[in-house]
Amino acid sequence: MLNTRASERYAKSLLSLSIDKNIVDEINSDIDLIIKSFEDSRELANLYSSPIIPINHKIEITNKLFKNILNKHTHNLLLNLIYRKRDNLMFTILLKYKELYNQHMNIEESVISTTFSLDKETLDVVHDFAKKVTGKEISLENTIDKDILGGFNLKIGDKMIDCSVSSKINELRKKLINN
Repeated sequence: MLNTRASERYAKSLLSLSIDKNIVDEINSDIDLIIKSFEDSRELANLYSSPIIPINHKIEITNKLFKNILNKHTHNLLLNLIYRKRDNLMFTILLKYKELYNQHMNIEESVISTTFSLDKETLDVVHDFAKKVTGKEISLENTIDKDILGGFNLKIGDKMIDCSVSSKINELRKKLINN
């Protein structure tokens, strides 16, 4: 089980530091880059979660990958986590940082799932709708999900608007079975 309290402490510290130094957006870009790196490379994610790999190898790889790319404070966090043998918490710390950053910036994450990629006009309409519903800034992502057959699923924060063909078929199936 991952230690969420420790993850939250590290994430809060990084956010606090970034606010104090007025580099919130820069640190957030770093966090986005690292999260994407973890999602794109299973080997990288496994590197930090493995207790077998020696610390000096982790430090060396981290420096080669991130030293010249990341802000020094973000890079120092990664090194600090490795030295303290907390690198297995790295991904949860990054996700917690994103959550705290979004709260600080009054941003609500939103995902619309469709069977195809939406054009900019449609995404703008969805963005405006989500902004109107929440009263917050919206970070909108369009994902492709062939399982919904048609229509869309819109997730705004913890709310879900399901207007997919597959859900309508399932509702109809339940009605037919129950009658």
